[in-house]
Amino acid sequence: MSLLGVAVRNALRSPLRSALTVVAVAVSLVAFLLLRTLGAAWTEQVEQTPNNRVVSRHKLGWSQNLPVTYGDVIRGLEGVELAVGVRWAGLVVPAKPEAFFESFGVEGRPFVDMHYELAIPEEQKRAFLENRQGAMVSARLAEEFGWKVGDRIVFESFEFPRTKFELTVCAIYESLRHGFAKRTVYFHYEYLNESIPKRLRDRMSLYAAQIRDPSQGARIAKAIDFHFDDQRDRTFSQEDKALNAAFTGQFAAILQAINVVSWLILGVVLLILGNTVTMSVRERVREYGILRAIGFGSHHVTALIVAETATIGLAGGLLALPIAYPLLEKGVSRFFEENMFLPPLAVPRVDALATVALGAVLGLGAAFLAAREVGKRDVVDALRTVD
Repeated sequence: MSLLGVAVRNALRSPLRSALTVVAVAVSLVAFLLLRTLGAAWTEQVEQTPNNRVVSRHKLGWSQNLPVTYGDVIRGLEGVELAVGVRWAGLVVPAKPEAFFESFGVEGRPFVDMHYELAIPEEQKRAFLENRQGAMVSARLAEEFGWKVGDRIVFESFEFPRTKFELTVCAIYESLRHGFAKRTVYFHYEYLNESIPKRLRDRMSLYAAQIRDPSQGARIAKAIDFHFDDQRDRTFSQEDKALNAAFTGQFAAILQAINVVSWLILGVVLLILGNTVTMSVRERVREYGILRAIGFGSHHVTALIVAETATIGLAGGLLALPIAYPLLEKGVSRFFEENMFLPPLAVPRVDALATVALGAVLGLGAAFLAAREVGKRDVVDALRTVD
């Protein structure tokens, strides 16, 4: 019989204890994987941000708006290919007012041309551009609310109280960029602008400019701010990638803490496996003494103990994956998206494979000291031990 076979049979000698240990290891590794996934979600969002865009907002903050005339000025600056104005709409579905999603009025043609990361069927894209009350909705929102192309939906707005927007779903898109537009409704700025009170019209929340040379992003951002420096509504411009990096940087301490806690969880797994192997070894001291007495070396005994514990750890790691994927990517991810506005969670493949390997490695580590102690024990003393 192989060493693995013996290890499995030894683990099954106490099936309840082994099963509870495997479950405890799996749950701990799921917690480890959750924390690693949270950290990876933020960094991946920054990495996938296009490096050829510059975003301009009001210098006093996101709560202030910019004149609609700024768009033409930005488009005319050297190095700018496209510029699109975007205004926050604050739409809600009256039947489900608690369901949060993002919504923006956008300048249709430049928005569609700029955002290549939104996968939209061509016929749906044309339908959106031709319908002034058309809307593009993310596939995730369409699935959640049961929306289909052609549906007419009446939205209310908490940004513009007592204002209703009747939109037709012209396009359902898939976002190919991590953490971007996963729960978003886009519709035409012209329709938004004519529907709101006159005193609030002709303003934009931000402008996004697509530039020819990504290396010129910082220069173009400064040029935009310099151009409007003497205006009443001054701008603050940044490269889109730098903006997302700065936003993530606000949570640097939290991300670092998450990273530290994730490694502490591995210490918990080590203690769980160490407790199991210690009890197992204490129960079998006399058996190991008999093996030594009939000719097996201390390294054979060590191998049996290590293989048994590594098998339990590996089983915990393998069990963690079928628990982690649906739990994290469906349940936990949706909770964070809807309640904390975090980007969608996707379990990194490297971390998933590492989790399985860590289960076995931690089993090896937990068994090493106990196995070493048994290997050094005097054979006669071991034979005198009463189980």
